Amino acid sequence: MSDRKRARFETQVRRKVSIKESFHQRQADSSVRYEIAITVEEAELGVKKILSRHGKKLELNIPAGVATGKTVRLNNALQVTDGHSGDILVKIKVKEGKMTKGVIEINDSNFEDEVIKHDLPVMVDFWAPWCGPCRMLSPVTEKLAEEYAGRLKCCKMNVDENHQMAAKYRVLSIPQVFFFKGGEVVEESTGAVPESMLRSKVETVLQQQ
Repeated sequence: MSDRKRARFETQVRRKVSIKESFHQRQADSSVRYEIAITVEEAELGVKKILSRHGKKLELNIPAGVATGKTVRLNNALQVTDGHSGDILVKIKVKEGKMTKGVIEINDSNFEDEVIKHDLPVMVDFWAPWCGPCRMLSPVTEKLAEEYAGRLKCCKMNVDENHQMAAKYRVLSIPQVFFFKGGEVVEESTGAVPESMLRSKVETVLQQQ
């Protein structure tokens, strides 16, 4: 190999190494941000929460005396959930009063306050008591409501009793699940879909900025 070719080859190798190192550095410096709401009592006493990402569960220890705006860091948690280095940063929001767990029944009259104006992402399950697939999906939404409490509000609306919202969102087949964020529909699902599919949509919504 001539000196000129050797020099060119070595330059290309150094460039590739540099690019690879830069890529790994960006991965190492990456982080993902979440926000979680807790009660005043939980903030005073400290609490453990389960954080889910890509089907992986992480334990989040929130220390006693935490205040709104405080960030709890899960060091290198992305290695577990995403397969590469990076932290998960969880911003704490302390809410006054008792937070409701589980799926909440809502109606046409309180839809705006419970869904559109709510500061957390909201999952709304449009259903009816006579609907077999709705009953099949119900345990899934209840499970997700418990698991994502404080990060996702879960509601259900009986379409037989609440025609206004069902018509507004063109609910033609049930169960139909809408995900709201900032008052807007950002995801939806129709039918008795598997838990994994609905969970994936929850994760997508929570990761959206």
